[in-house]
Amino acid sequence: MKKQWSTIKQGIIKRKKVIMTVSIASVLLFGGAAGTAVYAVNKGALSEDEAVKMISEKLGGEVTQFEKDWDQPMTYEMTVKTEEGYQDVDVDAEKGEILSQEMEDDDDEDMSTQKAVETAKISMDQAEKIALKKVDGQIMDVELDSENGILVYELEINQGQKEYDVVVDATTGKVLKTELDD
Repeated sequence: MKKQWSTIKQGIIKRKKVIMTVSIASVLLFGGAAGTAVYAVNKGALSEDEAVKMISEKLGGEVTQFEKDWDQPMTYEMTVKTEEGYQDVDVDAEKGEILSQEMEDDDDEDMSTQKAVETAKISMDQAEKIALKKVDGQIMDVELDSENGILVYELEINQGQKEYDVVVDATTGKVLKTELDD
């Protein structure tokens, strides 16, 4: 009886060792794969702050809108206020090269970006801080827009696996809408 119990006990210990080994190997494998994927996406890429600073200095202006485009190659799309007016600029996020650059057309039916920025009493930075107080996460996109005749900042915020749309009144700084994106 003792011998049988000892044999059963040894079998259980072997199974536990196999399960632990497989579990540890799985964690290492998937963790390594996730780390490699994150590295591959971010390797050599300019940070958003570096890109904004570089373009501001290069064009002698202020970045008023910023959006990350995840297509390949990954790009940063910006609107820059310069002495000549507003320019739409696409920048290679890895190399920092300007891919395209054009002046905005002020003949649009909607409010021009220049007029919108001058009308806004809340800066883009202030709108970002206000939105992050409402939804903690990483800002992926900010746009100054007119919605129902009200000048607003529309922000996309990633929070883990969730994405939120937050709308901030560009005149008062009040959060008008917080919505979980499907």
